Amino acid sequence: MRRLLRLAIPLILILLIAGYLYHAYWPRERAATPSGLPARLLASGGYGACLWVPYPHQNLGKLEGAIDDPASYLAAAARVADLPAPVMRSFGPFAVPPSSEIVACSDLDGERFLLVARVYPGLASVARLSGRLADNPWLRGGDIKETHAGDDGPEERVLHVAWRDGYWTVRLGDEPALPAAGSDPAFPASLAIFHLGEDVSDLPAGDYVLQRHGEDLDATLAGGAEPPPPPAFTQGTDAPALLAVAGADWPADSEKPLPPAAMLLFDTDGGLSLGPLGRVPGLAILNPEGEKRWGLPAKGLGGLLAQNLPNGNVGGWSVVALDDASLARAEALAPQISALVPPAGDGSDGMVLGLWLRPGPALRRISQFRKGLEKFPLAERRQVQRWRDWETLLSPLAACERASAVASRSPSAFLLRLRACN
Repeated sequence: MRRLLRLAIPLILILLIAGYLYHAYWPRERAATPSGLPARLLASGGYGACLWVPYPHQNLGKLEGAIDDPASYLAAAARVADLPAPVMRSFGPFAVPPSSEIVACSDLDGERFLLVARVYPGLASVARLSGRLADNPWLRGGDIKETHAGDDGPEERVLHVAWRDGYWTVRLGDEPALPAAGSDPAFPASLAIFHLGEDVSDLPAGDYVLQRHGEDLDATLAGGAEPPPPPAFTQGTDAPALLAVAGADWPADSEKPLPPAAMLLFDTDGGLSLGPLGRVPGLAILNPEGEKRWGLPAKGLGGLLAQNLPNGNVGGWSVVALDDASLARAEALAPQISALVPPAGDGSDGMVLGLWLRPGPALRRISQFRKGLEKFPLAERRQVQRWRDWETLLSPLAACERASAVASRSPSAFLLRLRACN
């Protein structure tokens, strides 16, 4: 019996160690609640945008196989949303600090930022000692000068790295006033929180909370209204690979309101062939009659072809498509699109943005279109980059059955939903 016990003790220890390593380090979804300095920073309102992630090496590790370059992915998402890319500094040999939570905040112009990571205590002690022995300010703390590409050429800026009560921090610029310690605000348990200090593009200000609900991953606006259900015509097997709609809006920097618009991408080869560029996918654009918010991709291509492309008017919409079949499908769907964003809407309420797609087919057709644009000499580099950014964003979602995003105003509501992702 004693011999069996002696043999069992090492096995039990190994299982306990393995269980601890799995719980603390193995890639998996792991929700938590912001606390301490990260929670106070999120609630301070001192920065235009903040991204908080719990157990980043586990939650982001879960995505490692789907996202080859996380930094490029975040940069593409930031360009699409007209936001600065989150600043994620490496921690010694770790791309992401091994921590129980991390928050990265920045002004919308990118001139100030603050990164805070609650590093595991044992690793924090080792990192600080290693930093002192190697005279590495990234690990021991200190000021670091680096050259930054500014509007008027290269600029030098100073990053401040410090340890604060177990938190590893990297700061550029002045730090905002934070709520007092011990007054942690309440946040829901989640996989991530994105805080937006002011309205940006089609996104209302507030906290966007990412949570798992069964097969779905949902990002919702905390305290927002219940978003509308997905339109039935976007859910069938014959639905467009992608439908994007924009409601009427009047940005602060615009001289006049922006009219509503819609774009449909079909999972078919359109009837338009551009010779060496190949056959383009089925695509249609809807603008209110007499108005134009969205045009055909690639300014030069659209200008050359617009006069000869199939076009028509239906229900207050002016429709242009790349082929007759796409025109007919867009005209048939126009009344249902009008129920989402009326062509005569004034933007005072209702849907601001709607996006419904089947990620696999949409990615295939967007990639096809991007490759064609790259071969077209008159295509603007900015237009090609926009389609490449969408290709980057959709790549890890290709295994999802559905994806959608809806934003509305008066009252504010937002829902980003990833459905049945493998």
